[in-house]
Amino acid sequence: MSSSTLMATHASRLGRPLAQWLDYIESIHRRSIDLTLDRTRRVLHRLQPRLPSIVVTIAGTNGKGTTAEMLNAVYCEAGYRVGCYTSPHLVSYCERVKIDDTSVTEEDFCAAFERVEEARSEVPLTYFEFGTIAALDLLGHAEVEVGILEVGLGGRLDAVNTINPDLCVLTSIDLDHKAWLGSTRDAIGREKAGILRYGGKVVVSDPKPPQSVRDALKALRCDARLLNEDFSIEWEDENIWHWRPDPGKWPGVESKWSGKDSKATGGRMNNLAGTLAAVHLLQSRLPVQPHHVDALSGLKVPGRQELIRGDVTRLFDVAHNHRAVADLAGMLRRSRPRGNTRAVFSLLKDKDLFSIVEEIKDQVDYWYLAEVESERGMSVAELQTGLQGMSIADLDKCHGPADAYTQALLDSTPGDWVVVFGSFYLVGAILGSFSKRTVA
Repeated sequence: MSSSTLMATHASRLGRPLAQWLDYIESIHRRSIDLTLDRTRRVLHRLQPRLPSIVVTIAGTNGKGTTAEMLNAVYCEAGYRVGCYTSPHLVSYCERVKIDDTSVTEEDFCAAFERVEEARSEVPLTYFEFGTIAALDLLGHAEVEVGILEVGLGGRLDAVNTINPDLCVLTSIDLDHKAWLGSTRDAIGREKAGILRYGGKVVVSDPKPPQSVRDALKALRCDARLLNEDFSIEWEDENIWHWRPDPGKWPGVESKWSGKDSKATGGRMNNLAGTLAAVHLLQSRLPVQPHHVDALSGLKVPGRQELIRGDVTRLFDVAHNHRAVADLAGMLRRSRPRGNTRAVFSLLKDKDLFSIVEEIKDQVDYWYLAEVESERGMSVAELQTGLQGMSIADLDKCHGPADAYTQALLDSTPGDWVVVFGSFYLVGAILGSFSKRTVA
């Protein structure tokens, strides 16, 4: 291709709307996932974005997004200028980057994509790599003080890991993405621990971290705090919690932090405990007062056990692996809906369908199966293989997420619950189709 043709092709991309940019960045690398740091480093070196003064990197299987949202809430409440990068999104791509708790605009994202395109030249980037570099560029242009970065997949070779963090948080580690990360918790933990730095500050909010994580912490001589060993969270009654440090590992930290939370699931509380430990570890650089922690009381994270009460209660949860679904099942068990529980369900092909269904089947009365718009999604026929002998609603060959959700609502009577879970694609499609929702 001649230089004049290249210039014309590049010019044609400028001014594109966001949807066209997203189609484009999906096309410039032959693989959707290509775990390596070299390409991202090369483009960042050319782009030279202004990095936040303090960076917190979060890796794990479950709880990354919730932890990021909690840290974002505390530091925004404390008055810092905060940039938060998470993925994937539910409804709008712009959800992936928030500045001071507000999603950036499509125009801002398009401008960032243009700058990344200029910098990358011939370097092929995956969809996630391109988006991560754009996110760092946006945080730089906003001149944020605190950058909260969620790892996309794994840790060691994830694009986010090109940035050296001031603090790392490792959340719950479970069996997921086994084709990329390994088939055991120990192997997956080793990949997640790849975000750690020598002598760096670390919080581990997995109550039973794999030995590979402990080995990495020791080998790198990290300044680490582990849940239920160096800090814990305790309940005074059903709604009031107290965060307690181990005096031996937290010299000078005498007071306990307290708050209210009615969503007392195990996973959420582990994330809350880890968030507060992270805030304490950064106190010397980012002072936070106890009343700033009030921002966490009843904090709602979209698509994470998001409860909308009414005659028919609706629950949206992106749970898509064994441990996350076990946490959801526990919530349903404690809530004890007085009517029927109707599950709107889908799953991607790389997930363990049988173990997920086994974990929650006793809490579901009727299943409404949906096919998501992704080549990675299971078909209804594939989903049915894991649900043999269970009550599956006849949707008359209409298996789109919105159709399945609508039918579940139509079949419901007062006291029933409609629970949407199994995939970001599923939850996002339904929330996007029904934007006028009652806030819980």
